[in-house]
Amino acid sequence: MKFAIMLERCCELEEFREIVPEHVAYMERLHEQGHLIAGGPFRDGKGGMILIEAANEAAARRIADNDPFIRHGVERYTLRSWEVLTEVRSDLLARDG
Repeated sequence: MKFAIMLERCCELEEFREIVPEHVAYMERLHEQGHLIAGGPFRDGKGGMILIEAANEAAARRIADNDPFIRHGVERYTLRSWEVLTEVRSDLLARDG
């Protein structure tokens, strides 16, 4: 099943930036494990979105809850089940702009 983890920053920018390297390492582990589909920050700097593959909602919540941003309390999240109706074009995801 696919899920969207919608993140919202809930701390000062400096505190948030301290956790970024730990979050990036976690995203790399999720990618290696086959869970991460895509992810990145919103351009307004107030949060981001992570698209994942998980067996069920409980597994998706465990993934979200273990994100360093959540564990350290610098972001909060909303989990949404995502039904993919069209093929994802990775070339468009990789492009910035």
